[in-house]
Amino acid sequence: MVKGEVRKLKVNPVTLDDRFARVGLEAVGTLTDKEPYYVVGGMATQSYIPSNCRRPTSDIDLSVVRPLNYSDFKEFTKIVREYLEDNGYLVETKQRSRAFNLEVENKKGEQLLIEFSRRNKKSFDNSKNRLERELNNSKRKIIEKSKGTYVVSSPEDIVIPKLARSVNSLIRNPHFKQALSKTLNLNEKEIAKRLERIDSYRRYAMMTPTDLDFAEELRFVSDLYDIEILSVIAGINSEYFRKASDEWRSLKENTLEKNLLFSIIPRINIE
Repeated sequence: MVKGEVRKLKVNPVTLDDRFARVGLEAVGTLTDKEPYYVVGGMATQSYIPSNCRRPTSDIDLSVVRPLNYSDFKEFTKIVREYLEDNGYLVETKQRSRAFNLEVENKKGEQLLIEFSRRNKKSFDNSKNRLERELNNSKRKIIEKSKGTYVVSSPEDIVIPKLARSVNSLIRNPHFKQALSKTLNLNEKEIAKRLERIDSYRRYAMMTPTDLDFAEELRFVSDLYDIEILSVIAGINSEYFRKASDEWRSLKENTLEKNLLFSIIPRINIE
């Protein structure tokens, strides 16, 4: 890996319709009732929506409700690694700046990242109440075409950090506003159009993995899609949303960027 590259852009993205992703979740599901975790991010979004709406992603992100150093991580994930290795996959453990990774490779040489949140005790203590609330509001999902299950963040707790991140991206990059003007009602035709647009962004980003500005723009349009599709298909509990979003500074402050984002998101009203 070249210094300054976005690691995820070196991995081909998948959806829950891909066997590789389902095996990854089966492995994660071995933690169920053993360790406090829940799936977040793009794969969590896919858990609530049908196949034709799913945006491919290169990783399975886990939030872990406990402090985790590298030694803890290797012990924590032993059962996950064993499941994957027993099913013929190669697995490497990696320590990254913000997460610990299992880098999984199948017989075709394709990769899937399983990322575990990296928090020392101080960082965990600062986030403990939020993490425990999110864990308590998480859902158990059945893995498609499998008897396995896994724990996934609630729609509200998927949307909120994506919104907070998008507000900050918009503040740093005012030209991202041009992506908002393309937002339309998410009917079937528009969904296909939006997914193709995101795919074109990703194809370019994968060819230029050191272009961090473009990688952020890809993340912005991807987050925006996830927020909208969840609000339309899964629905958002407005009371819980208001309570939980108050814990995020960028969503509490009355900024033009926040108001602009909220104005184009269907079925969310925090007033």
